[in-house]
Amino acid sequence: MSTYDIEDISPARGGDEDEVMRDLVRMVVDQIWWVIGIAALVLGAAIFYAQTATRIYSADAMLQIDPSQQGSATAAAIGSLSSAGSGMIHTDAEIEIIKSRSVVEPVVEQFRLNFGAGPKMLPYLSRISQLFARPGHPMPAWFGMRSYAWGGEQFAVDSITVPKALEGVQLTLRARGESRFDLLDPAGRLLLSGKAGTQAEGNGVTIKVTQLVARPDTEFFITRANQLDAVMGLVGGLQVMERGHDTGIVQLSFMGTDPKAITAITNAVAQSYLAQRTTRAQEEASKMLDFLNSELPRLRQDLQRAEHALSEYQARAGTFQPTAEASVYLQGGLDYEKQIAALRIARAQLLTRFTIDSPEVQQTDAQIAALSAERARFEDHFKDLPGSEREAVSLQRDAKVANDIYVALLNRTQELSIQKAGTVGNVHIIDEALVPTVPVAPKAGLIISAGALLGVLAGIAFAFCRHMFITGISDPETIERRFSLPIFGSIPLSAEQTRSDLKIANSKQAALPAPERNGVMRAVPSGVARLIRPRAARPSERGHMAQSDMVPVPAPHAPTRALLAKTHPFDVSVEGLRGLRATLQFGLVDTPNRIIAFTSPTPADGKSFLCANLAALFAESGKRVLLIDADLRRGRLAQYFGRSPQGGLTELLTGQVDFDIAARATGVSGLHFIASGAYPPNPSEILTSSRFTEMLRRFSEEFDLVIIDTPPLLAVADSSIVANIAGATVLVIRAGAHTEREIGASLKKLQRARARVIGGVLNAVELKRGARYGHYDYAYAYTYTTDMSGSDYPKP
Repeated sequence: MSTYDIEDISPARGGDEDEVMRDLVRMVVDQIWWVIGIAALVLGAAIFYAQTATRIYSADAMLQIDPSQQGSATAAAIGSLSSAGSGMIHTDAEIEIIKSRSVVEPVVEQFRLNFGAGPKMLPYLSRISQLFARPGHPMPAWFGMRSYAWGGEQFAVDSITVPKALEGVQLTLRARGESRFDLLDPAGRLLLSGKAGTQAEGNGVTIKVTQLVARPDTEFFITRANQLDAVMGLVGGLQVMERGHDTGIVQLSFMGTDPKAITAITNAVAQSYLAQRTTRAQEEASKMLDFLNSELPRLRQDLQRAEHALSEYQARAGTFQPTAEASVYLQGGLDYEKQIAALRIARAQLLTRFTIDSPEVQQTDAQIAALSAERARFEDHFKDLPGSEREAVSLQRDAKVANDIYVALLNRTQELSIQKAGTVGNVHIIDEALVPTVPVAPKAGLIISAGALLGVLAGIAFAFCRHMFITGISDPETIERRFSLPIFGSIPLSAEQTRSDLKIANSKQAALPAPERNGVMRAVPSGVARLIRPRAARPSERGHMAQSDMVPVPAPHAPTRALLAKTHPFDVSVEGLRGLRATLQFGLVDTPNRIIAFTSPTPADGKSFLCANLAALFAESGKRVLLIDADLRRGRLAQYFGRSPQGGLTELLTGQVDFDIAARATGVSGLHFIASGAYPPNPSEILTSSRFTEMLRRFSEEFDLVIIDTPPLLAVADSSIVANIAGATVLVIRAGAHTEREIGASLKKLQRARARVIGGVLNAVELKRGARYGHYDYAYAYTYTTDMSGSDYPKP
């Protein structure tokens, strides 16, 4: 016999990736309408958002910042005199200057960005009413809500100042008619009253409303922000970045909902920076010019002294023609003297701004000392020159240096005079911002595409979660692969059985005949009859199973369920049960006894339906079958045979009735049936008794097959007791009703009971085109009928 090994009931790992992929595809196909519906819902939401979201525009301006400004040739000859002359301009520093308060604050004041004002509007309804309004003609209030603006209002504020305590606080301006208004604080206290066109003051608040056309009692909101908060708000919205690397090209961007407003603000920030940079350049040029004008008289005197000394020497010594060595000495001395003279001028300029102990001045002093030391070493090379020649060269060098420096400073003074008078610095506006026509956000195409993709993923995720935690497993191959549990058959859902169940559910009562001795079986095996003669209950059993403790089953009016094997023998479910019968016949060959227990994880899985109809089919095949309802809590198997459950297994085990009374006629030849009987208070104790075990052993010897219908596994422990005694146990799983966790828990419970589980049955399988539930979706091409002559012919 091929029995099910339950050493490990945990889900088996999917080793075959193709099988896992097929399962996923099948899961999506089975729930395709859920996937399509969720995808369409998410896509619709994405389209709605893309069409209704606030449009964001971006205005861009382009600036050029000169990385360096070269001075004249004479200025270059004497070195760097100031940052305005030939200093480097770093783009990163200029970007920070653009976002500084000194540049942004004038723009905040110009566009009144430090306060906000607007009407009080009801979401959605006010927007709808505005579609029917004309400017200057306020709409009547809807639903009596007079404080809301419904369209047509005109309102403008020129300026407002408030005390520090009211900065950032929302104030309410209420129209009073004839352009008059009241300004209220958040608590509703009156701050001031005024009229549009005139400035109003009161309680430290000053406001000037330039326009007010509204119904009386219409309210508007006004908020005066802190000046620093307003400036930082504009700075936060500015995007300033360099295009490329070390290009000096800066892009200035500002985003907002009003294209014209953001364009004007962007250009205003660019102009403010340009003006600030020009003003700064003019101030530096003015300071440098003042310094040079103060230095020119001293340099002119130095030049005059040097020229006078050279003239006296030439008059005394005559014309001097330097040798080659003297020429080298002269040229080298000129270079050192020019550099030292330029550093001394720069030091003098630094002392106008820094102290003598500042790092800038000390660095310049260090450079002068270094050049002086190099000059001394240079002169040591020419100490062998004749004294007269050295004196002549020195005088020529001094005169030449004084003349070059003086001329260079004169030229630089003229350049700075022109720069001070000019209005163009080293910053230029290449492109002014233009009014944008296409919004930068939301990006409708990207949102809709992402919504479509997200919708499909969400639909698949929902289908997976629904399959795993809601609908349960419906595929027999999935159960076999996950739990290594062989599935003997997939029983299709019967429409006839469904109609019968609905009829019972809708009917309040259905009369049934009371149990009679005339309805009992007559052909009772002698061995069984001897075994279960009535006997007196033992003292230990009286305390647990007294007649007064049992709950009687209302027998006279119990409903009747259809036994499809008799009423509809060619129903698709009955055909599936015939296939299950054939499979079980092979599976029961090597079992230790002829007892087979049917159980399920939870109630309403169809165990009783399977047991009743399968027992009838086994009996029709010529076997002697005993069907036992071992559900001593909610046994309903008697309904399939139109009999009362009273006088059944409970009474049989407690010795109140014998087998002749407990066994009932079923109308099926060879089928014997024992109902559940009254509901005892201790069903588990009754089933664990030795009498029940001995009785089942004798039944197994006298009958060809004993089928036991047991309670749900996960609800009570009764099924585990019966499964331990039975030679074979079959787990009934309702299609789509159980998750992997429930099936795993059921198998684990059977494992602990040492049950011999030979396989499972997938019950109530819905027939779907393309589903892998067998071939029942062909609905069986033939049924049987009888012709006029009484012969049976298959009818297509």
